[in-house]
Amino acid sequence: KNPQFMELTVKNFSSKMDFLVNKMGWHPADVAGSSVALNYSLEKYIIPRCLVIRVLLSKGLISKGEFSLGTLVRKPKQYFLDRLVIKYQEQVPELRSIVEGKLRLAEQGLGFEQKGDGVKQL
Repeated sequence: KNPQFMELTVKNFSSKMDFLVNKMGWHPADVAGSSVALNYSLEKYIIPRCLVIRVLLSKGLISKGEFSLGTLVRKPKQYFLDRLVIKYQEQVPELRSIVEGKLRLAEQGLGFEQKGDGVKQL
């Protein structure tokens, strides 16, 4: 479905899979079904969107499985902002800062934090 992901380096592919499978809890088959996600920048695109999902899940504002990986990455930025950030900004005002990369997830007490070249497990 997505031959461009074959151009990823092993390190790049491994870091994205590690984050999506081990940190976010998606099954490898979920990632394979939405392999287009692997074409996006981990630090600039995947992590901020996934962190928003993680925060909303932890606060009980959305349920697990409500958003697939494909939905997260294929939708335009404005759709994502409208549907997940602006919609919940009164309940979770820090969502905008997470999307902009100004707030680390560790500050929310959710188990891992973003570091310059990836994600560090706490």
